Amino acid sequence: MTTTRRTALGALVLGSVWFCGQSACQRSPRAHPEYRMIAERLARLPKERQALRIIGGAYLASLDERPTAEQIAAAWFPSETERRRALALKPQRLAEHIADRTLDDYRHDRVVSVRGWLLSETEARFAALTALIRRP
Repeated sequence: MTTTRRTALGALVLGSVWFCGQSACQRSPRAHPEYRMIAERLARLPKERQALRIIGGAYLASLDERPTAEQIAAAWFPSETERRRALALKPQRLAEHIADRTLDDYRHDRVVSVRGWLLSETEARFAALTALIRRP
């Protein structure tokens, strides 16, 4: 069986979450404190974090302005209603929501290249979030 980079990455993040919008890389003056809680919940989703941290670090290094984990979460859940929903979702539902955003990125050609890997913007930002939230 031949394993491609895409297959390997998919296996590493099976059951994990990927998402984000374009505004995640913009600086916001103040982030609501609940965005830190959302970012931490997201960072706990993947079982294998080391590969994501490497990819996330490479993605962050390629940006002119590095977003914080809170800014990434704020871009994904900008309204109070979305923020509260994200805090209430069970991990599996949160992962499904992110997976849907990833597919939407591919459908609309929102992809980035990170060290030769073609990732959806959501995948790249999720990896960045995982790199920014250093949990064991």
